[in-house]
Amino acid sequence: MKRLFFILLFLLSFYGFSQIDSVLVKVSKLPSNQEKLSFLYQQITAKWFSDVQAILVYSKVYDSIASLESKPIYKARAYNYKGISHYLLKEHDLAIELYLKALRILELGSDYEDLTTVYNNLAACYKIRKDFINTEKYYLKSLQVSQKANLDKFQAVSWNNLSMLYTENKMYDKADTMLIKAINYYKEVNNNINLGIAYLNYGNLKIEKNEYAEAITSYNEAKKYVEKNQIPLLHAVSQTGIGIAFTKQDKMQLALNPLLEGVEISKEINHQEQLLESYNALAEYYAKTKKFKEAYNLSIESQKLKDSVLSAQQDKNMAEALTKFETEKKDSELKFLKLETEKKEQQKQLYLVIAFLGVLITAIVSFFLFKSKRRRVLLNKQKVLLETAIDDKNVLLKETHHRVKNSFQMVASLLFLQSRTLTDVEAKKALDEARNRVHSMAIIHQKLYTKNQLAGVDTKEYFEDLVDSICKSYSEKSNSLEKVLDIQSIILSIETITLIGLILNELITNVLKHAFEDGVEKNNMLQVVFKENSNELLLKVIDNGIGINKKRDHNSFGLKLIDSLIKNLKANISFTSKINRGTEVVLNISKYEKL
Repeated sequence: MKRLFFILLFLLSFYGFSQIDSVLVKVSKLPSNQEKLSFLYQQITAKWFSDVQAILVYSKVYDSIASLESKPIYKARAYNYKGISHYLLKEHDLAIELYLKALRILELGSDYEDLTTVYNNLAACYKIRKDFINTEKYYLKSLQVSQKANLDKFQAVSWNNLSMLYTENKMYDKADTMLIKAINYYKEVNNNINLGIAYLNYGNLKIEKNEYAEAITSYNEAKKYVEKNQIPLLHAVSQTGIGIAFTKQDKMQLALNPLLEGVEISKEINHQEQLLESYNALAEYYAKTKKFKEAYNLSIESQKLKDSVLSAQQDKNMAEALTKFETEKKDSELKFLKLETEKKEQQKQLYLVIAFLGVLITAIVSFFLFKSKRRRVLLNKQKVLLETAIDDKNVLLKETHHRVKNSFQMVASLLFLQSRTLTDVEAKKALDEARNRVHSMAIIHQKLYTKNQLAGVDTKEYFEDLVDSICKSYSEKSNSLEKVLDIQSIILSIETITLIGLILNELITNVLKHAFEDGVEKNNMLQVVFKENSNELLLKVIDNGIGINKKRDHNSFGLKLIDSLIKNLKANISFTSKINRGTEVVLNISKYEKL
């Protein structure tokens, strides 16, 4: 039943017949392209779904004329009409491609009637391909456009189309909602023909939902609004539907007459597909009433009719294929003659174009070769200048680091000389510690000017030299000290390495001053560990001395200096100590610049 009401919609929507050749003659006589396009549009809509070949020819002619017009709407309509012809020829992929081309033009403008029509046509293609998602998408787009532009007639078409889609996919509640909207609209505008069709569709929906009483009411409403002489097929479908509904309700006495009338009307109009539906419904009635002979006879008639429909369809397909072949053959012949005429003219122009292009290309290549040569010379000069500038800069930077190192060394020497003149032990210690701090920074600049790396310092070399230098300054305590160094090689910036070097200087000085009060023995050990771990720098200073004395002054200058320095590094420091078992200092540094 569902298939029949689609056919009914198409038959009612479009009509008209004419000869292709006579139409083309009339088109050629019209004075302007606008009039030609308008006349072709009338012919295309008149032949919609009734003469595929005519639409195919008219759409091609429309397209050729539309190409001469500046307004894009004509090209969009040409794509739409060509899409319709290929849809009717069951070339759905090509039809979709043409509809999408039309949409790319229409979606940029405000021709809403054309836009909603193309959305509907595109959805119909996807419906044939059983693509529910895209079918619903474009039907809903059509509905949105028609609502936006207040195109009530097109809204009703979209409601009908959506109801058919939802019925096919057993989404009966949605289909019901859409059809009710269409029925109410057609009642409002007194469009009896479309109202009758909508009621017919509603009856088919109610059959699907097993709501047989409502189906009978809808079919009777359809017949009330559309006379039999207007659309006999509607009455054939309605009577058959009524008979099916009574049969499903086991009201056999009421079912027979509508079923027989459905068969008779289908025979009168020679509508074989509907007759086949009516035969099947009547056969089901006979089977339920146990009239098996009549059911058997109907099955034979039904089979004959199927064979006849199949044969007719095959003949139709063959005729369409032959017509298409002949049309394409004529088109090919015309194109070939046109191409032959154009070929000779193009050959004359080709030699001139080739000669001109040859001269032009030679000139362009020569020009770019010349410019490329000049650019290479200029780049080489700039490269030499840059290399010279960089070398000069490196020499100056090395000299700067050398002078800074010498300045630090001079300060350290002055502090050393000053400490030798002092008799105060504490003052002498303070000057020695200051000298070590200055020396730790001097080592950094010494590394910078003796290596190619001018912006950073290698931690392994620097820390090894720093530990060795500090221990030498306390030679009386460090001669027998075992030094264990586990230092990862990392290039750090001057700012970072200076801060860490000062902290390490303080920690090692504390070890040498306080960890071994009874003097350094052979089994005494100093261990320094430095590694990068999980975006942090880890510094450990470990000894096996006497441990930290709780009475020792933790507010000394050295510890205060360490606290100040670790803030700049965003570091955490921890002390772990056990009496006579040594001390471990751990520094976790999160802010550092690695090169």
